[in-house]
Amino acid sequence: MLLKKVPHGMLYIYFSFCEAMASDARLVMNVVVDKCKGVFDGLESFVDIGGGTGTVAKAIADTFPDIECIVLDLPHVVAGFQGSKNLKYVGGDMFEAIPPADAVFMKV
Repeated sequence: MLLKKVPHGMLYIYFSFCEAMASDARLVMNVVVDKCKGVFDGLESFVDIGGGTGTVAKAIADTFPDIECIVLDLPHVVAGFQGSKNLKYVGGDMFEAIPPADAVFMKV
């Protein structure tokens, strides 16, 4: 397990949680982009709130290149991630502001 030091000096288990969320998202998104393509008809923009490494947004961006996808997560989470033509990472707080988009996704 990877331990990551957070800014306030506390240590917590980081890798297991992030990998579990990404693994679940990969499984779900394989089905969604294959079986539910109509859900994305007409969308020009999509925001994944708390999207972490961008697994969901990447799947949508790759399958639907005309949709601009945004991953919104805390600044320290998205720091260092590189976007692409139709995928970008935004550091912020969902309780303060959410980028405008045609669709907003939040996994709970």
